[in-house]
Amino acid sequence: MTRIVTCVAVVGSLLLTAPVSAKTLKIGVVQMQRAIAETNDGKKAEARLTKLKKKLETDLNKKMKSFYQQEQQLRKQWSILKDSEKRKRAQASAKKMEDLRKEYLQAERSLMGRKTKAMMKISRKLNKIIQKIAKREGYDYIFNNAAVLWAPRHVDLTNSVIRLYNK
Repeated sequence: MTRIVTCVAVVGSLLLTAPVSAKTLKIGVVQMQRAIAETNDGKKAEARLTKLKKKLETDLNKKMKSFYQQEQQLRKQWSILKDSEKRKRAQASAKKMEDLRKEYLQAERSLMGRKTKAMMKISRKLNKIIQKIAKREGYDYIFNNAAVLWAPRHVDLTNSVIRLYNK
């Protein structure tokens, strides 16, 4: 929210302090999230991450299923176990559950890291393309649409940026 307010304040101050001249400002916006998602590289990255996520989920689900089967066996045997054996198995079970939880969190962090890395790589390429468009077509400002509350359709450059990126 503060980013939006800051951008609006900057644009407002630029417009208010800009010298009055015959030239009008040429402003564009780009929907960066959409551009990242719709580029060929973005689609490939998403497919890779989805495949990896499914593999990790399958592995973790197998481990969880095995854990729950062991827990059921332990419950069946619980009444005949000695107190010392009960404590030992309960501790082992708690440790195994904690290990599974840590593995899940690690997998989640790994996926987020990979997604962030892929998005940043695509974003850097998109920024270069946006700069080329700005210079070539004489734009004074091009904003990320996430920081703009409203903009008319004709200033949205997202489709052009995606097309140029995919070339």
